[in-house]
Amino acid sequence: MSRLANVPIKIPSSVTVTVENKSLSISNGKVTEKWALHSAVNVALEDDSLVFTMKESDKKDAFCRAMLGTDYRHISNLVTGMAKPFETVLEIHGLGYRVKMSGNQLVLSLGKSHDDIVDIVSDVAVEMTGEKEIVCRSHSKKKLGDFVAEVCSKRRPDAYKAKGVRIRGVHYRTKSD
Repeated sequence: MSRLANVPIKIPSSVTVTVENKSLSISNGKVTEKWALHSAVNVALEDDSLVFTMKESDKKDAFCRAMLGTDYRHISNLVTGMAKPFETVLEIHGLGYRVKMSGNQLVLSLGKSHDDIVDIVSDVAVEMTGEKEIVCRSHSKKKLGDFVAEVCSKRRPDAYKAKGVRIRGVHYRTKSD
């Protein structure tokens, strides 16, 4: 059994959680997210916390134990994100590299013969703080990570000068390191 799942998830006052059969509905007043639990995972709402349990017969199965930890972490991230959205800052490094927002799309000029266009996901809020910086926010860590990975995949930092789309705070190893 997951050791994390032994610790209940505290629910902030700004977040409401409802448990229905094998699904959870998490809301902060503006956004509502639903999460379907694995069949072996049981969740109970006690006071202002979520308590995770599973049957003794399911504790013997490695996959069921893994799904308990997975469901715990996803729900914990959703509760945390509903209270305070997750944020990732992308930096664009390189001569002539820039980004602009066009409606609901990011247009990336990354030294290719064409511009790369990335559609902005509905649950991700994107702000431009210049031509070389993108601030992404979302209540869902999973959706934010998927969007950031898609943007970063358009031009990965190279091994010589680390030119490309980088995540602020992450060290990118170059050949001179």
